[in-house]
Amino acid sequence: MIQQIYITDYLSDAAAQPVEMIQSLIAQCPVLLKAQWKVSPLPPLKTLFDVLIEARHAQASAPVSAVLSARQHWPVRPAFCLLPVHLGMRRDTFSLQAVVPLAAEVYAALTTRLQTHFSDDFVIQQDVSQRFWWIQPLRDMQVQCAWPQDCLYQQAFQWQPQGPDAAVIRQWTNEMQMLLHQAAHAPELSAWPTELNSLWFASVGDIPAWQPAAALIAGQGEVFAGLEACALPAIRPLALAAMLAEARTPQAVWIADAWQTCDWPALSDALQAGRISALKLVLPFAERSVEVHYKKQLRWQFWRKTPTLETLLQQLEATLMKAS
Repeated sequence: MIQQIYITDYLSDAAAQPVEMIQSLIAQCPVLLKAQWKVSPLPPLKTLFDVLIEARHAQASAPVSAVLSARQHWPVRPAFCLLPVHLGMRRDTFSLQAVVPLAAEVYAALTTRLQTHFSDDFVIQQDVSQRFWWIQPLRDMQVQCAWPQDCLYQQAFQWQPQGPDAAVIRQWTNEMQMLLHQAAHAPELSAWPTELNSLWFASVGDIPAWQPAAALIAGQGEVFAGLEACALPAIRPLALAAMLAEARTPQAVWIADAWQTCDWPALSDALQAGRISALKLVLPFAERSVEVHYKKQLRWQFWRKTPTLETLLQQLEATLMKAS
């Protein structure tokens, strides 16, 4: 059985803690130290969608906004996803550092303030996750805005909105930053996150044309729920342990948003028992991803020396620094 596992980290929650992630993963699945680890220039979402989308319909950025929007029913599909973010400022430039989680009361308060201030410009709808909002302008707009994972830790000037209406998005963003500044000093919002200093527009494009990627596609989380709503071929909800137990499936893909939610001990048991002949694991790693390739070893190959966790981390850090 050949498996592919993708951790999308679609809100880049794990990007800043790659060492913690790898340490925990190796502790729960030590056989992966015998695998080949390499840093990929692509972020996790782009790597996943390159597998799922027909090559002739490939897009410059991952269509995650469109996939996430499919989780809800709309009379008119929204044009933008709006995310709370932290921008790192440095002299005359800035970069996107993180998508910021919000407490329920902060999310609700910001929703009300945005609805009031921009009532003549757009309709704003809450997302079920309360990690972002959906925006439907009151007029047609021609502008393209990238998803945060495509821009992480890079100078944001090169990822500014593009198109005839780009100036409108920039104006709205400036006004939103003033709203955030005012809300941050509101005494009733004691749970206000200090790192929140901007809101980020991401375009909602069309649902892409899918290609058969595997005999079975399973998983959990918001991206998986969106893919399921998009009627991705061969998709069905299935826990990782259950998928690993399906020996009849020659090729399978499993998708999750967060590495902490995965059943790594079940994967470790399957690898050690020899039920998986090959594995490709894609993990978030700063603004890129790291690919882990494992192949079942023959008896005569067991003499090969297994690297230590410290050596692995040093190699990955050196590769990342060289690529920066």
